[in-house]
Formats: sequence, C-alpha cells, structure tokens
Amino acid sequence: MGAALRAMHPPSGVRYTVTQRSKIVSPRYDKYEVSPVTFIYWLGTTVSDHLRTKADGDLIHAFFWDYFNPWRPWIHENDSSLSQYLSGYFGFNKKVFEKALRIGTTILNAESCRRVIAWSEHAKRGLVADGVRPEKIEVIPPPVPLSKKAEKVDDGFTMTYIGRDYRRKGGDFVLRAFREISKVYPNTRLNFLGPIDDPELKSWVASDPRISVADFMLNADIRRRVYPYTDLLLMPSRAEAFGLTVVEAMSYGIPVLVSDLPVLREIVGGNEQFYFKTNNFGEFVSKIRLLVEDESLRSQAGNALQTAVAERYSPEVVNPRLLGVYEKAL
Repeated sequence: MGAALRAMHPPSGVRYTVTQRSKIVSPRYDKYEVSPVTFIYWLGTTVSDHLRTKADGDLIHAFFWDYFNPWRPWIHENDSSLSQYLSGYFGFNKKVFEKALRIGTTILNAESCRRVIAWSEHAKRGLVADGVRPEKIEVIPPPVPLSKKAEKVDDGFTMTYIGRDYRRKGGDFVLRAFREISKVYPNTRLNFLGPIDDPELKSWVASDPRISVADFMLNADIRRRVYPYTDLLLMPSRAEAFGLTVVEAMSYGIPVLVSDLPVLREIVGGNEQFYFKTNNFGEFVSKIRLLVEDESLRSQAGNALQTAVAERYSPEVVNPRLLGVYEKAL
C-alpha cells in the first residue's frame, strides 16, 4: 500500500514507471509463516522480479526488499529495519538471522544504493542498529491525503478493525472487547476486516448481527465504504512495522486506539489517550468505553489526529522531501 501511495501521489516533475511483482503472494507467506516453502517462494520471486525489471529511467525506487541493483543507482524504501521485521513478525533472535542481517546491511551500504527511506524514526533507529550508515537514511513516510467522514445518519457507534494477521494484529482482543462493550452499549457495531482464527469467537460472531465481517476488502472499498462511517479504529497489535491503517484512519479525523508499540506511539504523537499497554486487555476495554461515552473527547481527538496527518503525512509535506532525496541520489 505504501508503494501505491507513492505512485498515486508523485512529487512535482517526477514520473514513475511502475513494475509490480510477477506473482500473487502465497497465503502462508502473507501470514508471515516461516517454512522452506515460503523462503523458496520469496527468493524465487525476488530473483525473477530482479531479472525481468527493466532498469529504465534515471533512478530505481524499490520497496520492501523486492528488488535491488548492484550496477544502477537505486533507492531502498521500507517500513522497518530488517532486524525489527524478523524479530517482531517471526520471533527470530539475533543469532538466528545474523547472516541475513549482514547480507542485507551490505546491500544497503553499497555504493549503488544511494539512499534508504524509512517510514519512521523508530525504523531509522533500527536501521542504524543493524549497521546501515546513518547518512544514507531519510525518514519519509508515505503520502496520505486528508479525507472527509460521512454525516452520521443514526445514533449508532461503529468500531473498525483491519488486519490480515489475526494473532499479530490483535483480532482476538478486538472481538473479546466488543463482546464486553456491546453488553453495556447495545447500539455499538463492529466492522471486522480480516480472518478469524478462533473457532469459538467465530461462532459467536456469526450469531451477532451487529458485527460485519469480511476476510478481505480492497483498499479503495475500505476508503469508500468503511472509513467514512467509522467512529473509532482499533489496532491492538502485538508487533507492527508501521501502521499505515492508523494514518489512513487519522486522515479522516477518526479517533484511534492502538497498542503502545514504539512506532504506533510515534504515529499518534505520544498522546496517551490514543494507546494502551500492549496485551493489557483491561486497559484496552476501559479506553474503548471512555471513547464510546465521550463524544466531545472523540471530536477533539479526531481533529487533533487529522491535523497531525496534515502536518506530517500529507503529500504537500512529504513530496518535497522525497524530491530532495531523488536529487541527492542523482
């Protein structure tokens, strides 16, 4: 999604030729499962994409380790450092991925890699800790334009959760919290966009008409059919590289409640009303109840978060910095 946002909102005077991956990501890899199959899949698609990509234009802008070029000038962009990704998503310790880390760092420090773009200060700190030269790293998040919410047509309250990785994204927390909240506030609704891996909770969800479930929804449909009608976004992640969903919700002026992972705290500006201690279910439910009950608090929070997007993530702010990176790289 970050690559798509770059392509949709290029800096002034920049023209992109977009090359997409040649194959659809396998479901097992999409859920970050480690196996010989997923490793071979990743290696094979990376090599094939590298061979088939035409190195036209003045500069190659690559995302998420999908491409690198030892001969032509290129830029690497990522939402996190390699060590943050492998430890947070797969639980690898340093000894296990030490060799992969050395290879990755060598690639990014090579002369042909002109700049490394990180989406957050948290990611930059991880890259420096991995051994990437600090002078090569620029913190430039994806461009996210401001959007408008729809006018409310009833007195219902709609919460939204979006996550393909049920356990890592805290889908179980959201469902358990809604089961408690909905007993006290019967006019609450839940949009649950993602798979449900717990049979007991899945059975309960099927019996509650206030919960709308979709295993998958296109981003364009989420922006058109979900965000405009959302009163609160929930992201109780146990590990997160960035949290683009949070920024998108903020762009609509939607209050958010996220776990206190460093990168999510950075996104919401360190304001404690927007996050709770990771895996603390009691605090999660308590803060949801506060936001459900206090309309004035929700309005102030939504306005503050939308202002933060305008100041830190809008194309008007982000793109001049990206253009400067391109000019330095060339």
